[in-house]
Amino acid sequence: MIVLFERATMGYIDVHCHVLPGVDDGSSDMDETMEMLRIAERSGISDMIVTPHYKQGRVGTPRKVIGEMIDKVEQYAKLSGITVKLHPGTEVYYHSSLEEKLESGWLATMNDTEFVLVEFSPFETFPYIRNAIDDVFSLGYKPVLAHVERYQCMLGSVEHVRILHEMGCRIQVNASSVDGSYGFKVKHFIKKLLKEQLVDYVGTDAHDQKSRIPDMEKCAVQIRKVCDEGYADDLLGQNATRDFLN
Repeated sequence: MIVLFERATMGYIDVHCHVLPGVDDGSSDMDETMEMLRIAERSGISDMIVTPHYKQGRVGTPRKVIGEMIDKVEQYAKLSGITVKLHPGTEVYYHSSLEEKLESGWLATMNDTEFVLVEFSPFETFPYIRNAIDDVFSLGYKPVLAHVERYQCMLGSVEHVRILHEMGCRIQVNASSVDGSYGFKVKHFIKKLLKEQLVDYVGTDAHDQKSRIPDMEKCAVQIRKVCDEGYADDLLGQNATRDFLN
């Protein structure tokens, strides 16, 4: 417990971001990556799990390459005096043939744990998402549902989120959605989830240095208004530390 407390007080942990340069629709080059890391550090982030997109047949970065890129980025960061620590991951667009990519180690899980960040089409049906989550469990992994507020079948349906959470699926929300950047409806929905403690992690889902930045501070202020101190600490770092970083 002491280790968890000390880690959480070091800074926020961003569990979902696109800061690796040139691998997807996130950071375009190393200069932008460095600026994104500066923004992250200023907002209080100490650790980031990098989660480049994987969509079968369209885009994807192997675990080995992600590790090599993290090393390179951290070398540049060190020269710039940036202390944010990066960890491997992938934002996996679900499809029914994930097993080979996971079992071979080609796909990076959340810092090489059994947790997998999974996303879907915003217009996917709830039965499809529920069955897909069950499929990930059947493969021996633990799904983390990326940005739950972006799916039309979830938005406004606390019960749907509760069903997945009770299955054991971890729930992630985006920091910008918590702080109201995507409108009142989304912010109000997340507030309901927070009050019922149905959220496990916050991620910035940062893609650039201007409009989709890695900022956790505004979100943290809102979370501490809605949640008790213990749950707020869990959301902003303790849960991620326990599940991914120990």
